Amino acid sequence: MLLKSNLASSLPDVGTRELSFQRFKMKITILVFFLNVIPILACIEEPIDAKECLGILQQQEIVGENGTSVELSNEPNGNPFPKATPESQGISSGVLDRLAELVSGFVDAEEIVGAELLIIKNQRTVMHEVFGLDAPNGDRALVKNTIFSIRSMTKPLAGAMAQILIDEGVLKLSDPVSKYLESFNNDRSRDITIEHLLTHRSGLPMKSAGRLWSDYSSYKHIREVADYWGEHGPQLFTPGEQYHYADANVDTLGAVIEQAVGESTEGIIERRLFRTLGMNDSITLLSKGDVRVARVAGKNAGGRGRWRQFWRWQGTPYFSFPMFAQGFYSTTIDYARFLQLVMDGGVTNGKRILSKAAIARMLTPVSQTTMPTGFAGLGASYGQLMQLYEKEGKVVAFGHSGSDATYAWAWPEQELMVLYFTQSRGSVTMSRMEAVIDSLLARPIQIEED
Repeated sequence: MLLKSNLASSLPDVGTRELSFQRFKMKITILVFFLNVIPILACIEEPIDAKECLGILQQQEIVGENGTSVELSNEPNGNPFPKATPESQGISSGVLDRLAELVSGFVDAEEIVGAELLIIKNQRTVMHEVFGLDAPNGDRALVKNTIFSIRSMTKPLAGAMAQILIDEGVLKLSDPVSKYLESFNNDRSRDITIEHLLTHRSGLPMKSAGRLWSDYSSYKHIREVADYWGEHGPQLFTPGEQYHYADANVDTLGAVIEQAVGESTEGIIERRLFRTLGMNDSITLLSKGDVRVARVAGKNAGGRGRWRQFWRWQGTPYFSFPMFAQGFYSTTIDYARFLQLVMDGGVTNGKRILSKAAIARMLTPVSQTTMPTGFAGLGASYGQLMQLYEKEGKVVAFGHSGSDATYAWAWPEQELMVLYFTQSRGSVTMSRMEAVIDSLLARPIQIEED
């Protein structure tokens, strides 16, 4: 109450504020006009598809009369995490400068091609910066709100949709997959359950000897992928006995959801998760005519000093159908919306999306993993399609990574999220980022709690 009172006493009278606001709106209108005209002129200079031209405009920023930043975003719902100074949220600007120097150093040393870094504290954006290029040896700088291939960060999104259906009784953890997919009704695969898929304890391998691993284009639908795995069967161990991370689990889960609901899995995820959370820049499958494809980053692979771009949108998607283990695209802000849903116990904008029980299922450690981590004193484990970082059985942080080098972490007790997205497949910067984030942002609070 004291803070609000002091703030109110510092404001000018209503009449003065109204006049200032009207002048401010006029300035915004003029700037918006020029920000829209310039990209249009650029499109005239360099002829490209008209729909792609509409997608060129990236998020711009202007500074208001009171020193606050006003964001003009290409996101229909804008940024749900308004900007704030680091100090106002208990973070030193020097800490963020250190993180910026670290990522800039990765670019300068050619350890990554480019990166977008978003840090959110108390649901306020305290840092949102981009570094480097979109392509190796190119001249096109990476821009804010780029749409990235998030690869395995797709898994928690598919898992959340499964949790919604479990909440509603459409699916049960104990359901055998063979209840929904006939291809699993054999002596090899009959014992695999929904819970085994969610926890990577089915016994299905990561790689196969068949054409699936080397040629996804030979398939047309996720059901064909799942049927392959059902016929292949768990080759590693009896379902439930061990943990083995495998894309097969989540692609199969996608086929199960479609069969159980009678609607395409990508359709139900877009309708019940993306739209509900305002994830308007998240895409299950790239397609012509979608203006967002102009903002999709190219895919780079290699390693330090030897990067090459192996894919860029030219009218053909990388995967020809939605892959629920690795096929989605998203932005740092959109993925932060999802992490915030989990941190808020399954509620967004006052509406419950996931039950408390569902959140507990996602965030309860089931298996220890060998995932390397730079978080000192924390062990890596896995829940139900969520990577977890725990200390003595208590989950301190959660998140997920993607093999095209996208990473997201959340610390619920600190109301802290860090999203570090690159398109540098083969990069080995994750653990160093974790170590610095841990020492500068997360660990001081952990020490106080200890």
